[in-house]
Amino acid sequence: MIKTIIFDNHGVITSSTRDGATEKFSHFLGVSYDEFERVWDTLEGDVDEGKITNEEFLLELMAKTGSHKDIEGFRKLYFSSYYPKKDVQEFAKELGKKFEIVLLTNFSDAFDEANKRWQLEKIFGDKIFVSGKLRMRKPNDDIYLYVLKKLGKRPEETVFIDDNPEFIETAKRLGMHTILFKSLKQAEKGLENILKDDYAKKTD
Repeated sequence: MIKTIIFDNHGVITSSTRDGATEKFSHFLGVSYDEFERVWDTLEGDVDEGKITNEEFLLELMAKTGSHKDIEGFRKLYFSSYYPKKDVQEFAKELGKKFEIVLLTNFSDAFDEANKRWQLEKIFGDKIFVSGKLRMRKPNDDIYLYVLKKLGKRPEETVFIDDNPEFIETAKRLGMHTILFKSLKQAEKGLENILKDDYAKKTD
């Protein structure tokens, strides 16, 4: 029986770098989109896993792209470039009336600073798991298993919604129901099908 719906943050609950943030960052620093993305990819894992701080991450991005722009300006741009997806957030709130809803995000130690704008605790309460704080990240098994243990749920009692195929693959392999997020309408339909199948198994 499905009891818990686990949401990703960037790309699902809030916008992702692919939703325009990367273009803003590369333009600010005065480097090409491809060059910025290449440098970002080399550092993203370390900041998400808490091996470097968000401040170190931003400074390294500037250093490795050869930018001499103002760090304060870059910091402000970074925190202002991710916007809430109101329609998906409303969807999560509605699900919260029937299910336990949870946020599992790859994010740095700066999550609390970013969340001042998002205020995701109003949706998820204290069921927010942040990779940078836990020192483990998706798609590694350990963070999924940690969250399941903390929630006291078996994998088959959960649905995991993420826009990253690699992160979805781990969840699926561990036995969780999964939805690869592409749009709200598609996610709603995917969840409807999972719940329908779950109900059918329960009544067999």
